[in-house]
Order: sequence, then structure tokens, then C-alpha cells
Amino acid sequence: MVFTCTQCGQCCIYLGDYIVIEEQTGPYTYACSCVSTNTPFQAVVDEDKRNIFNNRDFSALHPHACPFLRPAGDDRIVCTIHNTSPAQCKIYRCVAVRVYSGDTMVGYITGMGALHSNDSGLRALYESCVSDLPASDEERDSWLSGFFKTHGYRTE
Repeated sequence: MVFTCTQCGQCCIYLGDYIVIEEQTGPYTYACSCVSTNTPFQAVVDEDKRNIFNNRDFSALHPHACPFLRPAGDDRIVCTIHNTSPAQCKIYRCVAVRVYSGDTMVGYITGMGALHSNDSGLRALYESCVSDLPASDEERDSWLSGFFKTHGYRTE
């Protein structure tokens, strides 16, 4: 099974330097830019998330988080500008496949196909198959999931 987003917020918790609010242009509108691409964009806080956006406590506690990230109150941490978020945010996937040994997560594959793990056995296994990975993201994620399963790991 390939990873399904649970809106944990970990993907955007360190993106505070990536999206910069240049100025507030209205009650819930902001002139912003993506630092890495130097791309300006207009952010509008989604109507259904304005009540949680008004609470700035999360931003104060997480100064490196995206300035539009907020807890939803139900164990999710959500993007409050999802409808107007920049293209880079829409295509970004922090985790594509999580890899477990028993009940312990031992690594994960990012949306770009990179393995993040301190497990030397898993790293060696991944390195052994890198040249065989399919080119498309969807095929790659399914292929890796199956590959790890055949070698005794569980994936999601």
C-alpha cells in the first residue's frame, strides 16, 4: 500500500523560509513569494479555515513553519491557503512510502524518491535497487513498496 496523507503537517513545519508574506492586502489576502523560485503569488485564506487561521499561537510556537499552517483541532495540521497555494506546494509530497520493520518505522521515501533512514540494512537494500526504479512517481512508489515487502518490510 502506498502512503496516504494524514495531514500531519510535517511536510510544511519547516517551510517558513520558503513562503514569505510580503504584505497583507486585505483581511484574509496576502502578497507572498516563494523564496526558492522567486515567484510572487496572491494567497487567500480559505473561507472554511479562517477561524483557525486567526489563531496565531501555532506560528509563534513554530517559527520555521509555513505561515499558513494551522492545527485543525482534530489531530490534523492543515494548509489554510490550499485553494491558492503556489504550484510548488501543490505538487510537493513529503512522504510517498513509509517503511516499517514490525511496528517500527525504519525509513521513508520522499516524493522525489529519496530514502531517509538510519537503518543501514534498509539503506543498502535501497541502494541495490536504485538503478531499477521506474521513472514515473506512481510506478516508482508502487515498485518500491513491493520491493521492500519482498524483503520482509511492511510499507504504507
